[in-house]
Amino acid sequence: MMEPSSSQEDSIDGHAGKGRKVAGTAEVRSESAPELAAGHAPGYAAFVVGTGSWFGAWGMQQVLFSWIVVGELRASSEWVGIAQTSTMLPATLLLLAGGALADRVDPRRLLIAMHALAVVPVLLLSVASASGDLDLAILIAYGLTIGTIQAFSMPARDTLLSRVAGADMMRAVTGMTAIQFGSQACGTLLAALARVVGSAPMLVVQAATLLIGCFASRAIPASEPRPAAPTPHIRDLVRGVFLMVRTPELRSPAIMVVAVGVLFVGPYMVVFPLMVRDYYAAGIDALSVVFMLFPLGTITGSLVLRRRGIRRKGRAALLALASGAIIEGVVGIGVPFGVLIGLILAWGLSGAVFINCSRTLYQEAAPADGRGSVLAVYQLGFMGGAPLGAMLSGFAIGALGLHGTLQLASAIMLSLAAGMAVFTSTRTME
Repeated sequence: MMEPSSSQEDSIDGHAGKGRKVAGTAEVRSESAPELAAGHAPGYAAFVVGTGSWFGAWGMQQVLFSWIVVGELRASSEWVGIAQTSTMLPATLLLLAGGALADRVDPRRLLIAMHALAVVPVLLLSVASASGDLDLAILIAYGLTIGTIQAFSMPARDTLLSRVAGADMMRAVTGMTAIQFGSQACGTLLAALARVVGSAPMLVVQAATLLIGCFASRAIPASEPRPAAPTPHIRDLVRGVFLMVRTPELRSPAIMVVAVGVLFVGPYMVVFPLMVRDYYAAGIDALSVVFMLFPLGTITGSLVLRRRGIRRKGRAALLALASGAIIEGVVGIGVPFGVLIGLILAWGLSGAVFINCSRTLYQEAAPADGRGSVLAVYQLGFMGGAPLGAMLSGFAIGALGLHGTLQLASAIMLSLAAGMAVFTSTRTME
């Protein structure tokens, strides 16, 4: 889908005073002309600030949590896998519940609550770090808590995106992706200051960053009051799964995002911190650079896609998976640190193509009355596959080593991408 032409944008503005619905949810009013000129509905700017706040804090957590495990507690690969799994495991169990909740309550209020709740465990972890009482049990408890909050925040955010996106979903998705990964890159870089001031003060900064999003999300226009919903039923939790299974436009992207969670995200979160510590003999500053480069590549790619767009999104997503797998395999050969930096940046560029294409396919195919449940399935692919990938990576390292684990994941992903290109209709999806 290409960026709207000037005539299309004029048409959008011309219909604003008629109270037309945009993206099925957000009413466009004539007084919102400045936002419509950019192609977005009211509240998009506040939504972007809230998104940046969350993922900036999440970028800080990636570095701080990983370094506490591998650098301060000197955990083995198996325990690194278990600790990283704890931050992602709740998504496997609760994302569908989070999606059902986002369909039943105002996702804006839900997102505000999740930002506020996330501050509590981060501050408690800071206190434990400052007092010298940190151990693996505390870290795992923290991971399970913050992962639970994440499971409820992601469907609410994706549901809100549909409300504030405006007429061009691809443009709104690429904009959100650029902000998400740009903020994450800034967060990972900021976390490197822990080398100077320590982990505890930087955890306080992380908590303050989350609070920014809490206040920003309050500026998003509230939705129309919803009728009282009946008592939740188990079918509400699995509705998104049934919709995904019955809809080819949803089914193929779901398979791909699960594979990304298992074969890309899991190894990335476990192998790379250990590689920085054991193979490159470096510290938290090097780890922050490693974790910064992938989102930096993703934001660069997203900005390009925001201007140019992609028509054959299914084919582009498969090519992005294949290129990412090749990069992962090259890293698995064993390269100098300078080469590693360039490879991770390139991996982020391919990630931009996959994330934007798969997310747009999902957003456009999701029914309006079940969007939260369906988008929760999309996130479940990433966040549900990632803990399995992290756990498997932790134990695979013991058998295959750091580089052998990456090579195995690369070979499996290449085989999957080739199989989907030959045996499914994914390559023809637009």
